[in-house]
Amino acid sequence: MSHSSYAHTVSDPTDIVNKLREQIVPVKQNVRTAFGKRMEECLSDLEAKDAAARANDPNVSLQHRLTASKMLVSAAYVYLDTIWMYLKTKGIDPSMHPVHAELERVHAYFDKLKKVDTPDLDKQSNRLRVDADASQRMVHAATKLGKHTRFDEKDSVKQAAEEDSAALTKKPKKRATGKAKKTN
Repeated sequence: MSHSSYAHTVSDPTDIVNKLREQIVPVKQNVRTAFGKRMEECLSDLEAKDAAARANDPNVSLQHRLTASKMLVSAAYVYLDTIWMYLKTKGIDPSMHPVHAELERVHAYFDKLKKVDTPDLDKQSNRLRVDADASQRMVHAATKLGKHTRFDEKDSVKQAAEEDSAALTKKPKKRATGKAKKTN
């Protein structure tokens, strides 16, 4: 049995490794920043950055508070997910445990943060929608003809259009109020 070599298909990985090394530098810095100080310090730093930005421009977005919110929600998720895994290792069904409801709540916060972070999603969901029932009622009320009206000739189409326009120009009749007139 002969073994074929795939050496001709493998390129030199040096370029890829160098790119990965460049990309990992900011990740290392962020990890050091995140774990180098306590959570309270990180949150207060983010709050101070937003306060400083607001002092210069009161209309600036609160991007650092959004980052703090993401950090808090992520920490809650990690904590609850750890409890979930612990329950699984003990043979307890976590979907019946109160931790399941808390995880669902945290997932809802992730969705809210995603909507705040990407406002285009919210704009897409608020697009105008056609209310088919209302438009059908309006068209039905505006047209005198029924659904199954058939025309044999072109002249009858013109005649129906003339009848419709005549009906629209007539004065509406007074409605009966249902009250009887007093007679003396």
